[in-house]
Amino acid sequence: PSTWRVQCVEGKCVDYCPTWEEKGLWFLSNDSPTIMKEVAQSIETREQKYLSPNEAFKVCDVACRGKTGNIPANDVTKAFVDTNLCRCGNTTKALTNITLSDFSSAHDIMTTCGDSKMFKSLRILSINDTQPICCPPIDEEKLQKGKQWKRLYSVGGPKLEGSYFAHIHMGCGSLDECQDVAHEKGAEIAVFDIISSYCHLARNVFELDNLFSVTKDNTRRYILDLRNPAKS
Repeated sequence: PSTWRVQCVEGKCVDYCPTWEEKGLWFLSNDSPTIMKEVAQSIETREQKYLSPNEAFKVCDVACRGKTGNIPANDVTKAFVDTNLCRCGNTTKALTNITLSDFSSAHDIMTTCGDSKMFKSLRILSINDTQPICCPPIDEEKLQKGKQWKRLYSVGGPKLEGSYFAHIHMGCGSLDECQDVAHEKGAEIAVFDIISSYCHLARNVFELDNLFSVTKDNTRRYILDLRNPAKS
């Protein structure tokens, strides 16, 4: 889902919810809350150090239905529903038969969205389905009508490059937070990737003679020119 984020783990792109990660509920370890260890065991998660989106949906389904094996249902509801980590509704079939490799390959630069099993599956996900609550959605249609942030390498758009000196993961932070960090660190341009939630900062800016080919990994990036205070 567009409200999720992506992080590189052991050389693979992993979809995750920052809201869960902040509470130690996504990347599992010995320090994870006891309730998470018990729930993970009850839904028979893989022997991985992190959840897959499928498993997160299962956790929410378990929490919403209150069927958790030997774990008191009230404890699970408090941990995941009362804390706004899960939205309860209909049990979804959106991620049926989607494997971990399907999620990872969806972010491969050689995979087209139309051929991705993950993207095809998520098209049937409804707002009324039981699901994890992650980051607030970004309205790209509204964003593209704005006068400050511009889609990177779009036709008629900015053709700016520079020397990048910082790459900051923003979690659920978005354009406003990236802009604040850019001002704080004295950047001349800021580039925000709405999928990975990284804020890339650069100085020594120059204009390209020609546009680079628009590839999968930069069509979801937006750029802000901070050199003119009136524009930013």
